[in-house]
Amino acid sequence: MTTEHKFASIYFGITGILVTGFGLTDILLFIAGSKYTFGLLFIPDDFFRGAWGGLIMVFGGLFMLSGVKDISNLQQFTKVFLGAALVWILAGCDLLAIFCGAVPAGSDSPDFFNSFSGFISEFAPPYTPAVLLLPFSLVILVLLYRWGFADSNE
Repeated sequence: MTTEHKFASIYFGITGILVTGFGLTDILLFIAGSKYTFGLLFIPDDFFRGAWGGLIMVFGGLFMLSGVKDISNLQQFTKVFLGAALVWILAGCDLLAIFCGAVPAGSDSPDFFNSFSGFISEFAPPYTPAVLLLPFSLVILVLLYRWGFADSNE
Protein backbone atom coordinates (compact mmCIF):
# COMPACT_ATOMS: atom_id res chain seq x y z
CA MET A 1 0.00 0.00 0.00
CA THR A 2 1.42 3.33 -1.05
CA THR A 3 1.63 6.46 1.07
CA GLU A 4 -1.27 7.95 -0.89
CA HIS A 5 -3.44 4.93 -0.05
CA LYS A 6 -2.50 5.19 3.63
CA PHE A 7 -3.37 8.88 3.66
CA ALA A 8 -6.71 8.15 1.95
CA SER A 9 -7.46 5.43 4.52
CA ILE A 10 -6.76 7.80 7.40
CA TYR A 11 -8.69 10.65 5.76
CA PHE A 12 -11.80 8.58 5.09
CA GLY A 13 -11.50 6.88 8.47
CA ILE A 14 -11.76 10.28 10.14
CA THR A 15 -14.52 11.35 7.74
CA GLY A 16 -16.40 8.10 8.43
CA ILE A 17 -16.16 8.66 12.18
CA LEU A 18 -17.51 12.21 11.77
CA VAL A 19 -20.37 11.07 9.52
CA THR A 20 -21.31 8.26 11.93
CA GLY A 21 -21.06 10.58 14.92
CA PHE A 22 -23.27 13.23 13.33
CA GLY A 23 -25.76 10.55 12.32
CA LEU A 24 -25.98 9.25 15.87
CA THR A 25 -26.32 12.82 17.13
CA ASP A 26 -29.20 13.40 14.67
CA ILE A 27 -30.99 10.30 15.97
CA LEU A 28 -30.40 11.13 19.64
CA LEU A 29 -31.62 14.71 19.23
CA PHE A 30 -34.73 13.44 17.42
CA ILE A 31 -35.44 11.09 20.32
CA ALA A 32 -34.89 13.95 22.79
CA GLY A 33 -37.10 16.21 20.67
CA SER A 34 -34.70 19.12 20.60
CA LYS A 35 -32.86 21.11 17.94
CA TYR A 36 -29.21 22.07 18.19
CA THR A 37 -27.50 25.12 16.73
CA PHE A 38 -23.86 26.03 17.25
CA GLY A 39 -21.99 28.33 14.88
CA LEU A 40 -22.23 26.84 11.38
CA LEU A 41 -23.95 23.66 12.59
CA PHE A 42 -27.71 23.13 12.79
CA ILE A 43 -29.25 19.78 13.68
CA PRO A 44 -33.04 19.74 13.22
CA ASP A 45 -35.43 17.58 15.20
CA ASP A 46 -38.03 16.64 12.57
CA PHE A 47 -38.57 13.00 11.56
CA PHE A 48 -37.19 13.11 8.01
CA ARG A 49 -34.00 14.99 8.77
CA GLY A 50 -33.56 13.85 12.36
CA ALA A 51 -34.38 10.15 12.52
CA TRP A 52 -34.32 9.11 8.88
CA GLY A 53 -31.47 11.41 7.90
CA GLY A 54 -29.50 10.33 10.96
CA LEU A 55 -29.93 6.69 9.98
CA ILE A 56 -28.67 7.45 6.46
CA MET A 57 -25.66 9.27 7.93
CA VAL A 58 -24.90 6.37 10.29
CA PHE A 59 -24.94 3.87 7.45
CA GLY A 60 -22.88 6.21 5.25
CA GLY A 61 -20.25 6.49 7.96
CA LEU A 62 -20.25 2.74 8.58
CA PHE A 63 -19.77 2.08 4.86
CA MET A 64 -16.82 4.47 4.85
CA LEU A 65 -15.29 2.87 7.93
CA SER A 66 -15.73 -0.65 6.55
CA GLY A 67 -13.87 0.24 3.36
CA VAL A 68 -10.82 2.04 4.71
CA LYS A 69 -8.85 -1.07 5.69
CA ASP A 70 -7.63 -1.74 2.13
CA ILE A 71 -8.87 1.22 0.12
CA SER A 72 -6.63 0.33 -2.82
CA ASN A 73 -8.88 -2.70 -3.46
CA LEU A 74 -11.80 -1.92 -5.78
CA GLN A 75 -14.41 -3.56 -3.51
CA GLN A 76 -13.21 -1.63 -0.45
CA PHE A 77 -13.00 1.60 -2.43
CA THR A 78 -16.60 1.05 -3.56
CA LYS A 79 -17.75 0.85 0.07
CA VAL A 80 -16.14 4.20 0.79
CA PHE A 81 -17.69 5.63 -2.39
CA LEU A 82 -21.13 4.34 -1.37
CA GLY A 83 -20.79 5.96 2.05
CA ALA A 84 -19.86 9.26 0.41
CA ALA A 85 -22.80 8.93 -1.98
CA LEU A 86 -25.19 8.60 0.98
CA VAL A 87 -23.81 11.86 2.36
CA TRP A 88 -24.30 13.47 -1.08
CA ILE A 89 -27.93 12.32 -1.27
CA LEU A 90 -28.75 13.70 2.16
CA ALA A 91 -26.85 16.95 1.52
CA GLY A 92 -28.68 17.30 -1.80
CA CYS A 93 -32.02 16.95 -0.01
CA ASP A 94 -30.96 19.57 2.53
CA LEU A 95 -29.78 21.98 -0.18
CA LEU A 96 -33.01 21.45 -2.13
CA ALA A 97 -34.98 22.26 1.04
CA ILE A 98 -32.99 25.47 1.47
CA PHE A 99 -33.55 26.38 -2.19
CA CYS A 100 -37.29 25.67 -2.09
CA GLY A 101 -37.65 27.60 1.15
CA ALA A 102 -35.87 30.59 -0.35
CA VAL A 103 -38.13 30.99 -3.40
CA PRO A 104 -41.32 32.30 -1.76
CA ALA A 105 -41.30 35.61 0.09
CA GLY A 106 -42.18 35.77 3.75
CA SER A 107 -45.75 36.08 4.95
CA ASP A 108 -45.29 39.79 5.66
CA SER A 109 -44.40 40.57 2.02
CA PRO A 110 -47.08 41.43 -0.57
CA ASP A 111 -45.12 39.58 -3.28
CA PHE A 112 -45.17 35.83 -3.72
CA PHE A 113 -41.57 35.48 -4.89
CA ASN A 114 -38.63 36.52 -2.76
CA SER A 115 -36.31 39.29 -3.94
CA PHE A 116 -32.86 38.32 -5.20
CA SER A 117 -31.14 39.55 -2.04
CA GLY A 118 -33.74 37.79 0.11
CA PHE A 119 -33.22 34.61 -1.91
CA ILE A 120 -29.43 34.72 -1.47
CA SER A 121 -29.71 35.51 2.24
CA GLU A 122 -31.61 32.24 2.82
CA PHE A 123 -28.42 30.32 1.98
CA ALA A 124 -26.57 31.78 4.98
CA PRO A 125 -25.43 29.46 7.80
CA PRO A 126 -26.19 27.44 9.87
CA TYR A 127 -26.09 24.23 7.84
CA THR A 128 -26.92 20.61 8.55
CA PRO A 129 -24.05 18.14 9.14
CA ALA A 130 -24.48 16.56 5.69
CA VAL A 131 -24.01 19.92 3.97
CA LEU A 132 -20.94 20.67 6.11
CA LEU A 133 -19.42 17.25 5.34
CA LEU A 134 -20.23 17.42 1.61
CA PRO A 135 -16.94 19.03 0.48
CA PHE A 136 -14.90 16.54 2.52
CA SER A 137 -16.70 13.59 0.94
CA LEU A 138 -16.13 14.85 -2.61
CA VAL A 139 -12.43 13.93 -2.31
CA ILE A 140 -13.45 10.38 -3.26
CA LEU A 141 -14.19 11.60 -6.81
CA VAL A 142 -10.63 12.84 -7.20
CA LEU A 143 -9.30 9.48 -6.04
CA LEU A 144 -11.71 7.64 -8.34
CA TYR A 145 -10.10 9.18 -11.41
CA ARG A 146 -6.58 9.46 -10.01
CA TRP A 147 -6.36 5.75 -9.17
CA GLY A 148 -7.98 4.70 -12.43
CA PHE A 149 -11.06 3.00 -10.94
CA ALA A 150 -13.27 5.00 -13.29
CA ASP A 151 -11.68 3.27 -16.29
CA SER A 152 -11.58 -0.17 -14.69
CA ASN A 153 -13.58 -3.05 -16.20
CA GLU A 154 -12.90 -5.50 -13.38
